[in-house]
Amino acid sequence: MSKELTVTLSDIEYEILKKMRVVEGENGEKLRNLLRLYISTIPELKSSEYALKRVENKEEIDEILREVWGAYELTDNPTEAWGDDKIDKLINALIEINVLIRTGDRQFIPTNKFRSLFKMLLHDIATENKDMDEYSAACVATIQLLIEFGGGALDRETIRDGTILINEGWMFAYATAMKKAREFMKTKRLFPEAEVIEPIPQQS
Repeated sequence: MSKELTVTLSDIEYEILKKMRVVEGENGEKLRNLLRLYISTIPELKSSEYALKRVENKEEIDEILREVWGAYELTDNPTEAWGDDKIDKLINALIEINVLIRTGDRQFIPTNKFRSLFKMLLHDIATENKDMDEYSAACVATIQLLIEFGGGALDRETIRDGTILINEGWMFAYATAMKKAREFMKTKRLFPEAEVIEPIPQQS
């Protein structure tokens, strides 16, 4: 539900807002676009900064992760049990914070920014937690990004359901690719001295 807000600006604040070139629009629209610009810059952290925040927010992240897997105990794909209203509300919230972008009628994909940050975090989380499976690592990455993209304003239910929706729709594919790559590398290590078959020399 949208909310109206009346803001009082000083003369100099108003003049600065009017002259801002990086923000388009007039009056209230310019303020709205300024908020969107701010939201889009929030997640721009370094890998080490995300790692520190994972330690600081470990309890919250672990609790949401348990809630995500709790939803899978009831069904293999929780989104199939959701109504259109719930999905539409969730998608609109994710579009608002620059996580999803609309590509057509009821068609959406994660933004490039979200996708690139997700891949970085998936690698980091899977590397620092050797005992964690790839799908849990993907969930932790998505949970952390939703916390950051939402600027702390998303409630736990939205983060949980957003994690399920995003991973089921797009991001579990990266976890599957990582799982296959790890299994392949493990197989290679089991046979480090496998005999290489020499090519048969061509008769001249």
